[in-house]
Amino acid sequence: MRLAAVCGVVMCACLGVGARPAEAQSATEAAATDVSLGLSPGRPRVRPVRVDAPPVIDGRLDDEAWQTATVLTEFLQQSPLDGAPATEPTEVYIAYDSDHLYFGFAVHYSDPSIMRANRVDRDRAPQDDLMTVYLDTFLDQQRSYDFDVNGYGVQGDGIIDAGGGRSQAIPFADRSWDALFETAGQIVEDGYRAEMAIPFKSLRYPRRDAGEPHQWGFQIVREIKGKDQENDVWAPMSRDEPSFLAQMGLIEGMTGLSTSRNLEFLPTFTAIKFGALDETTGTFETGDTDPDAGLNVKYGVTSNLIADFTVNPDFSQIESDRPQIEVNRRFPLFFSELRPFFLEGAEIFSVRGPVTFVHTRTIVDPRVGAKLSGKAGNTALGVLFADDEAPGNLDDAGALGFGKTAKTFIGRVKHDLYTESHIGGMFTNREFAGAYSRLGMFDGDFRLGSTHTLGYRVAGTQRRDADDAEGGETTGYLWDVDFRKQGRNLSYFVASFALSPDFETDSGFVRRQDQKRTFGNIGYRWWPESWLISWGPEFGYGRLFDFDGVLQDENTSGGVDLEFAKNISVGASASRDLERFEGIDFVQNRIKLNGRINTNRAFQLGAGFNTGDQLFFDVDNPFLGRGIGGNINATLRPVSRFQSRLSFDVSRLTDPRNDDVEVFNVKIVRAQSTYQFTDRLLLRNITEFNTFDDTIDLNLLFTYRVNAGTVFYGGYDDHYQQADRVGNDLDADGIDDPFLLTQDYRRTNRAVFMKVQYLFRY
Repeated sequence: MRLAAVCGVVMCACLGVGARPAEAQSATEAAATDVSLGLSPGRPRVRPVRVDAPPVIDGRLDDEAWQTATVLTEFLQQSPLDGAPATEPTEVYIAYDSDHLYFGFAVHYSDPSIMRANRVDRDRAPQDDLMTVYLDTFLDQQRSYDFDVNGYGVQGDGIIDAGGGRSQAIPFADRSWDALFETAGQIVEDGYRAEMAIPFKSLRYPRRDAGEPHQWGFQIVREIKGKDQENDVWAPMSRDEPSFLAQMGLIEGMTGLSTSRNLEFLPTFTAIKFGALDETTGTFETGDTDPDAGLNVKYGVTSNLIADFTVNPDFSQIESDRPQIEVNRRFPLFFSELRPFFLEGAEIFSVRGPVTFVHTRTIVDPRVGAKLSGKAGNTALGVLFADDEAPGNLDDAGALGFGKTAKTFIGRVKHDLYTESHIGGMFTNREFAGAYSRLGMFDGDFRLGSTHTLGYRVAGTQRRDADDAEGGETTGYLWDVDFRKQGRNLSYFVASFALSPDFETDSGFVRRQDQKRTFGNIGYRWWPESWLISWGPEFGYGRLFDFDGVLQDENTSGGVDLEFAKNISVGASASRDLERFEGIDFVQNRIKLNGRINTNRAFQLGAGFNTGDQLFFDVDNPFLGRGIGGNINATLRPVSRFQSRLSFDVSRLTDPRNDDVEVFNVKIVRAQSTYQFTDRLLLRNITEFNTFDDTIDLNLLFTYRVNAGTVFYGGYDDHYQQADRVGNDLDADGIDDPFLLTQDYRRTNRAVFMKVQYLFRY
């Protein structure tokens, strides 16, 4: 009742600001319209004011445009107290012209000392208090743009995709998407002021006839992390409704938006000087500087369909992969895509399921690439082509495929049915030197009522190796179905899939084949909303058979999570797992503990610990050992310009059959520190020590960023390894090589690199 009453107040307030009274719908008419659009009934609406003179984006809010802009002042909590009034006042100013959508934020604190704001690079401020704007430009509850800003004007952006899973909380955005927009901010006595200008060229949205108004899904969120992770929202949200997109409000009435097409040119220049240790002579050899250049072109075919072209693209990874312990792994590890060309429109190609249907890291070194992505009516589509030189870069000129390229094609179509529901299909094909790998897939997700969803995936593969003289091929299949409920208290999930022994795709990532698995979990959550915000247990069970009907895995687990005030959370769980390896059944009992403390801006701590039985995957002598694993991570922010994230990962296994002798003990210590000299210039250092390989890695990176597209990087990379772990300790004559027998660390690799790119937009 409290939420419904406040919703009515917000509805009236929003209709009364920036809209003519004669244009306001009655509450009954508005609710009916909301339902027809797939939104929760009673959604608030806002109509921004069109301005002739745009505001200067400097964080001051003193422009004439803000004097006539629409103003929003009524906000409610999404958390920690569902539907309660916001504890701090906020004013949001909204205006637009033919080229931009403008936002001004006046963010107040009764105690400014709790405000969290840091000077960091773009997309690096999720730990701060943010003002975030969400835009569902197609009003289809399938995806939303995310634009945010902190007190220093640091900007962030991303995409929220309905296919990425549903959550009662405000979902995390995929930060790999980058848009060109302006932000500015400044700290003031009672909080901060910020401004944002979003070019319509940076968005995809349906085309409208002249004079026809646009109507988009719209939400504004204010985060106050120093107050129990308080999130204040403009459009009211309830934990009874899991869908974030369906609980958006509406921004409407914008007309006369520019019809000019977005055209971007992004030339890139790189240079690298690389050196490596010659393990035969013990000398360090430095190569010549290797310069390179490439060009990316982006063209807005329509306001909602984008074409990307690239020639000799630069795929150097400024970001490094997250550390993962690779010792005693039965199946390969997955590393996410980090390269910009493949990240544009990546949400269209993403399909959840037991395998990764599209994994673009399999395209290693393309010389040309092209992509078309966007939406036509209710249908999203994506087409990608790449000509990869990496498979043909062989040392033996007589080897099959020498000098040839692998050609990859990926096509995806996804038709929206209604809120967070779709049917779709995908086709992938990779060909190289007579070999091919093809996949066809159909999928669908359906929202059933407000809290239930049903999804399916069906796929088939066809593959032939290049060295198969007889030209034989293998075929495989996959089917997958899941059903879930997500509510305020009760949530459950059940899924079943089959993955045949010959299911293979060279354009995706398949961790494990030959499995038929059924699993599920159920959980219940209480919300005291006091010193204990919420808590609840969760239980899970699953069984996995191979295609011969032999039980390979059986998993039983149970645990409890508690979220306290002051941003403190803890969890504990226990599991009993049966795992069959090399024809032997092993039963493993383990317990896990985790916790997080995030009580102030300057310090954050997280930890996880697990112990119990652990299987050692030795094909000749597998056994059940005693395993201990854990992670501790801390983030330090002594001043607003500097932050350092420290992490310590450990995995240890002992053999109880032999007086608990140590089988392995892996430790990874990593520190990533950043100092932001100015709004544009920063220095980042990554130092990592790995005891398994006895390696030390050092990385320095200078970044000068003008905007999301124009940036200069200069870096230095250095790798060391304990000498007796480098290669073979014998020289060319089979005699012990003294330089490799020392315990000293030797440099194994070194690189100095530079990258500059400049974005031209028309």
